[in-house]
Amino acid sequence: MKHAKKVLHITPKFVHGMVLGAFVGSLLVVSLRLNSAAHALSVSGTRDCNANSVIDCGALSTIELQQKYSQAGVAAIYAAFGITAQSISNLTTTAVAGQVLKNGQVQVNGKTVATGAITAGRQNISGSTRVTSGGVTFYERPPSVSFESNSLAAFVVMANGQFQSAILGSCGNPVKATPVPKPKPTPTPTPITPITPTTPVVTPIPTTTNSTVTQAAASQLPNTGPGAVLIIAILSVVGGYIFHMTHRHVRHKRRSTTHHHRRVAHAHTSR
Repeated sequence: MKHAKKVLHITPKFVHGMVLGAFVGSLLVVSLRLNSAAHALSVSGTRDCNANSVIDCGALSTIELQQKYSQAGVAAIYAAFGITAQSISNLTTTAVAGQVLKNGQVQVNGKTVATGAITAGRQNISGSTRVTSGGVTFYERPPSVSFESNSLAAFVVMANGQFQSAILGSCGNPVKATPVPKPKPTPTPTPITPITPTTPVVTPIPTTTNSTVTQAAASQLPNTGPGAVLIIAILSVVGGYIFHMTHRHVRHKRRSTTHHHRRVAHAHTSR
């Protein structure tokens, strides 16, 4: 215990603050990850653990899908369907639960958001087209060729109310389709207000002076969140600085108080 106190005393206060800041940063990162897990989207369905599945045994939640994205060949197959690593990272905020029908429709809450669906698999089935992407060979076909049931649950990615892509939960197979156009809003006619003629009023022309108006364009910082390591590093430095400055302030205040007491004691002694 004595040695621990000695080490604590000789260690710079800035280091103490950095340790404390790193600890707070770690807690913040864990909290953010738990919050992300709480908002994970899940779909129901039976897992397909066969050779045709792009993801082995599929993925029934966005968290599981993000974890299994690193399986062999998944990124290359998804890329052919316009699904990038960034798309997978954003699934917790962009994906909604939906379903892909055997007739090629993609539905969300019972509403058709896309038609003419095309899906992919690792095995060749009659009616499929062979495709190679990123050195990985797979097979594309409409759901009518590969679906055994009338519909399968899927993670459907929507952007501004329009279909972007989908991933089947049971097998992780990607889906592309033609988005249903958004209905154009009917313009509201503008009522015509009758114009009442008025007598023009002649006003004197004021004397004008030249003036210069300067406008400053407002700039907006990009919405980029720091990674876990950056968060911890920043809080470590901030914590170290605050701890160091607080310690200096307390030490200075103690010295001032001691000096004051000595002056008062000296004054009493002089009397």
